[in-house]
Amino acid sequence: MKKTDFLVELEDILQREEPCREEDALEDYEEWDSLSKMAVMAYYDKNFNVKISLQDFQEIKTVNDLITLAGDKIE
Repeated sequence: MKKTDFLVELEDILQREEPCREEDALEDYEEWDSLSKMAVMAYYDKNFNVKISLQDFQEIKTVNDLITLAGDKIE
């Protein structure tokens, strides 16, 4: 998956009207809450076969952290 496609997918998951950028801090998104974290967990499990726990989100601070977590599945 291309990075640009992932960013669009992330916007859909978070139901954001503004674009997501790699350098954005997730805590700055008003949409970033427990429901959106669960949606991201499900998305990563389904699309990347990556399991994310709620504790993992303590280390995930930026959109780029989410990209890194997907490993080589996002180009």
